[in-house]
Amino acid sequence: TQSTPSPLPSIADVVEKVTPAVVYISVEYIEFSFFTQYLRTKSGSGVLLRSDGYILTNNHVVEDARNIEVLLPDDDHTYQAELIGADPLSDLAVIKIEGQNFPTVSFADTSKLRIGDWVIALGNALGLEGGPSVTIGIVSNLERSFTLEESTFYDVIQTDAAINPGNSGGPLVNLEGKVVGINSAIIYTAQNIGFAINANTARRVYEDLVQYGRVTRPYLGVTLRTVTPALATELGLSRNKGVLVWYIAPGGPSAEAGLKTEDVITHFQGQEVSEASQLIKLLWEYDVGDRVGITFWRGEEQHEVWVTLAERPEGL
Repeated sequence: TQSTPSPLPSIADVVEKVTPAVVYISVEYIEFSFFTQYLRTKSGSGVLLRSDGYILTNNHVVEDARNIEVLLPDDDHTYQAELIGADPLSDLAVIKIEGQNFPTVSFADTSKLRIGDWVIALGNALGLEGGPSVTIGIVSNLERSFTLEESTFYDVIQTDAAINPGNSGGPLVNLEGKVVGINSAIIYTAQNIGFAINANTARRVYEDLVQYGRVTRPYLGVTLRTVTPALATELGLSRNKGVLVWYIAPGGPSAEAGLKTEDVITHFQGQEVSEASQLIKLLWEYDVGDRVGITFWRGEEQHEVWVTLAERPEGL
């Protein structure tokens, strides 16, 4: 049966609920040149997730900070913030301000998010005075992966809600006022394309940063590439669809399990995989020490191995 389209509720109610938890972040950092150094400032947004002052933002907002200040929409006080932990791989970081009973928002379960759902982006666009700016749009696509300024973004929500410089680190929320993503990147040459890190990924990163100060990720010990018909022809592969093992780390989990370069992975834990980013996203759902089943083709023969996941080394 077809569901009847529901009328769009008042966005004002959602904004009123979420805005108090959207903070303005001002950062001082040192910029070095050949002969001297300069004190610079940059700004962004963040979102309060715990009433005792834990704030999730983008790593690039607070990277290299020597001083972090936070302003709340309904508070004249300027708070000094401490960096709790940062994760450059996901472009997320957690900072903390001292105090209690701060307004908060919570994460949504984005497994139910669909293309075409309404979303609202909040943040301090362009560092303008007067509190967070609000834009509305829809989910244009899900599970995007792309590389921007040498950073690879996995499991990203694409939206046409306007995301401007300064919006970075602010929340993308659904019509219940729950966080479905963290605004993170904008492609400046394109119109109406903004990106947010999916809340299901952001939640795990946030929890790890709060608990450990860093993110522990499982590690296969391989470099992967998506198999295309052109790549299959070039390398003489028997499969023209799947995930190619491009490099194996000596002594790593995959090497120990018997995988080799130019093997083509077709299934991970019984789930078919056709893109490298898809396999990496699935991998991140598991923990260090878990055993995972990998089905792959070597030449004309299909094989299956079990790999015990190690911890991803820092700096990779």
